[in-house]
Amino acid sequence: MRLGGLGLLSAREVGVYAFVASRAQSYVLQDHILRNSGVVKLDVDYQQALEYLSVSLPDFDIGGFSNMDTAPPPPKPQKTLANALFDKIAQSLGETFDLSPRQKAVIECLKGPHAQDFLTVIPIEGLGQCMSAVEYRAILKYRLMIPMYPEDETCPICRKACMDKYGEHAVHCKELPGFKYRHDWVRDVLGDILRRAGISAKKEAPVNFLTDPMEGRSTLRPADLLVFGWAGGKHACVDLTGVSPLAGLRESGFVAGQAIRKAESKKMDKHAKACADNQHAFVPFAFDTFGSLAPEAIRLLTRVQKVVHNSCSSTGGRGLSLIG
Repeated sequence: MRLGGLGLLSAREVGVYAFVASRAQSYVLQDHILRNSGVVKLDVDYQQALEYLSVSLPDFDIGGFSNMDTAPPPPKPQKTLANALFDKIAQSLGETFDLSPRQKAVIECLKGPHAQDFLTVIPIEGLGQCMSAVEYRAILKYRLMIPMYPEDETCPICRKACMDKYGEHAVHCKELPGFKYRHDWVRDVLGDILRRAGISAKKEAPVNFLTDPMEGRSTLRPADLLVFGWAGGKHACVDLTGVSPLAGLRESGFVAGQAIRKAESKKMDKHAKACADNQHAFVPFAFDTFGSLAPEAIRLLTRVQKVVHNSCSSTGGRGLSLIG
């Protein structure tokens, strides 16, 4: 929708985007139905839509959508176009409005890989993979920077920090029950993915050698997930950590994704050597409150995706896309 000439998307742009995305996503089906029919698949309407998008998105190569061999495979067409349109919206906002540091930071976070994936996930209540209306509204408020609290006040739980009105402290305060709940929920989902992929793993597995370098002794803490035979026959200790990318917003030079990379590095420094000394691999799994993943987490999920794909291919099924 175009509001007062502010450079936001017009209704026509949205309509053309949806038309091209839906057509590109159904290329395989079109080829199956129209094969040997003499019908031209790249009709005038679709060609005009591509030309319109090429003008509307001058920095985006729309040419790949012109035939089935070069178009991204499903569900990539919708994601690819959505990212291009989001970049245009973000640029328009920055040029039109005087954005606060927080607004600029949130926009950068939302542009990160996998930050929007939750919108395309199919909720499966039987597997515990769904959100309540309250949770969904809270997520949207957090991302759209809608105040969750009437005003800033001291956190009633830890009594150490300001409970800012946008809910930033609420999502990373370790004293709040939701902090551990979020960690354990991601652990459980990841464990379920591994199990369904046929990968042997155990949650909260006692290993008795994870150490705290500051104390120089075992903390006797279990591994969040122990994946058996993961790296060259060695078991892998997977340690999850969730962070807020906006926790250091007051510092100069905010960089989206820096928080999870820093968290990943800290986990490696803390546990990698102890695992190696005990013939185990160590895999940090860091994620942030906007859905972005650290490199090691992406590598883990990419490998699991290949296992699922190979397993399904060998049985004539279809592979699943775990990280989009």
